[in-house]
Amino acid sequence: MSVSIAGRADWLSDKHLQRLLGALTEGGEEARIAGGAVRNALMGQPVADVDIATSCLPQETIRRAE
Repeated sequence: MSVSIAGRADWLSDKHLQRLLGALTEGGEEARIAGGAVRNALMGQPVADVDIATSCLPQETIRRAE
């Protein structure tokens, strides 16, 4: 099931988060918000931290995040 929270989640437009997601998705890789941020957003609760799942290998994730 796919549910959009974009209209209810101001934290998604954070410039730092957007920059990181952009770096992680370069070259066709995938990055998705996961975990408690999604749960809290769906429940209307504040989002304090964001977990990201990515198709990048760990070393590549580190390189892109730097």
